[in-house]
Amino acid sequence: MGSTTLKILREINDYTQDYVAQQILGISQNTYSRLEQDPSRITAEQAQKLADLYQVSLANLLSEASPVITFKDSVTGQSHVNGYVQSNTNHFHEGEVRALREENERLNKRIDELLELIRKLTLRS
Repeated sequence: MGSTTLKILREINDYTQDYVAQQILGISQNTYSRLEQDPSRITAEQAQKLADLYQVSLANLLSEASPVITFKDSVTGQSHVNGYVQSNTNHFHEGEVRALREENERLNKRIDELLELIRKLTLRS
């Protein structure tokens, strides 16, 4: 597991080191801080508790690869599949989400226009 994976998972879920340490693992914050810095020290029991907390498999939790994040849209409930981390936390305000969706739609329309232009240019050749 990369040295920042535990920290990334904790931060995207808005947990403090103190919360994860004391409430989830039953250890001190200092001990948990050391686990984030050197995850090779994590016990099987601790790994299982963290995998359950973050809703990831043990294989993904212990992977050397950096996690790829998947967020659930709090309005639609749909997952935006980009990886394995499931989070119900959405830190955007509704206005920001709406603006991002509108920008996405505008960009998709522009892509369609460009693809049509390419098609027309290809037919001319």
